[in-house]
Amino acid sequence: MGKVNAIVLLSLYISVNTDVRDLVRVPVLFEHFSEHRQEDKDISFADFIIFHYFSGDIRDADFERDQQLPFKRTHCEMTSATIAVPTENSPVIVCRAVGALEKTVRFAPFFSSSSARNPIWQPPRA
Repeated sequence: MGKVNAIVLLSLYISVNTDVRDLVRVPVLFEHFSEHRQEDKDISFADFIIFHYFSGDIRDADFERDQQLPFKRTHCEMTSATIAVPTENSPVIVCRAVGALEKTVRFAPFFSSSSARNPIWQPPRA
């Protein structure tokens, strides 16, 4: 049961943290390895991986084919998040519901950002 759980968790981790484009290109890895095996019968899979992934970008005759391998290129997508922190001058929000009274809500300043961080960076006092 532990082996099955380990395989499921590893598969889940890989699928979440790996780009789908790279997972789709995994068969290209084995095809390219078989191409290298046809040229050199003595090459092992470990030698193939070391040559293609840990030896830098070697511009040889099959450089374009090498670039089709999975995990060869990095894909950089930008993600950003915005967090709105209410302040003393926060706008008034008016909530209206059908058949209910109008309710006005004002965000109260629950902390002062400058005073909350300052004691952390001060030296200890005797």
